[in-house]
Order: sequence, then C-alpha cells, then structure tokens
Amino acid sequence: MVGALFTEEEIKGRFLDFFEIAQEFCECYNEGAPTLVEVDPALLYMVVTATYDDIGRYKAYHLSDPVHQRSNAVKRAAYATKWLLHFDPLIFPQMGHITGPTGHTHDALANAMFAIHFSLANLQQFTSEKFDLSKKMYYDLMYDLVFRQLNSDALILIYEMIADTALGNKLIE
Repeated sequence: MVGALFTEEEIKGRFLDFFEIAQEFCECYNEGAPTLVEVDPALLYMVVTATYDDIGRYKAYHLSDPVHQRSNAVKRAAYATKWLLHFDPLIFPQMGHITGPTGHTHDALANAMFAIHFSLANLQQFTSEKFDLSKKMYYDLMYDLVFRQLNSDALILIYEMIADTALGNKLIE
C-alpha cells in the first residue's frame, strides 16, 4: 500500500534509487567473496513501499505542509533501516533460497551492513559531512540491528546522535 502523499511514480523512482544503491553495495560486498549476495527486487520493493508509508504517516502527523515539506534524513534512515531488516532484500541464492541448497544463510548480516551503509549515506547528505563510524561503533550498531529489537524511535535517536556528532554538536557536557 502506497501512502497518500506519494504517487506510484514517486515510489517507482524511489525503488530505482534504492535498487541502484543496493546493486552498488552488492558489487562491493562481493569483491573476492566465495558466496555472492544479490538484491531480491520484490523484497526491496516491499522495503520501499513500507518505508514511504512510514514517511507519509510521519509527514501527515508532524509537518504543517506534508505535501511540500520533506521529512529529514534521520527519519528516512531510521524507517529504511527498520524495513530493510524486516524484509531482508539482500539474499544469498546459492545458500538456500529458491535455486540453492538448503542451509543457514548470512542474509541478516549483509542486510544489517546494507542498512548501515544506506543510513550513513543519508546522514552524510543531511550533514554535508563525509564521515565513517569507528569500528567499535559500526560493529556495536550492526550487532544491535541483528540481535536486538530496535524500533524506529530508537533508530531515530541513534541516527540523530550520529548526525549531531558529525555536525560537531556536543552530546555530553
């Protein structure tokens, strides 16, 4: 279901953007890897529609002119992360999907890595700062995304703190 604030054409355009970013991520992820990850377009489309349903609800309830005002990148990153982890659109077909043998997959880790990658790209655009998370922060966040129940409100707080840090705002006084 597409939110009332976004047309089918807008969702299609957002899907194409997500797909391009996911394809580029997969190409980098697959460099030298024995098992290749790829994008399941149907699952990714579900991610996009669910993300923009959440964004539409946010805009409708929190913005004074939801049709013309944009949600901020922190919210977009949080909602995208939530739905990327719910639908897991990056798959390892040769490890137990439709055409591969059955067995354990590593989809959750790849999807968590992609969610972080996608979210940081949004936050970097929002802050106009090029930055990377420390290795500890990256692994802690990836662990939390895979093994903990983080809702979109918790993700918004985490991403706001990352954006504030990138902008040079003090979190502790």
